Amino acid sequence: MFPVLLAVLLSACSAPRPVANCTSVTCRPQPDARQLVIWWSPDLRSGPADFSRVSVDD
Repeated sequence: MFPVLLAVLLSACSAPRPVANCTSVTCRPQPDARQLVIWWSPDLRSGPADFSRVSVDD
């Protein structure tokens, strides 16, 4: 029973949690089959966002 309890506790620690105002690369959205994520360099940004999401049409 102890290994199962330990596994449950450790899996809860590894689950991603949203953090307000996170500036880490790990907080950035990831692309998927329906959207691309385009990362803009600081000199190409037109606002506070450093990325844009673009839908992919099949």
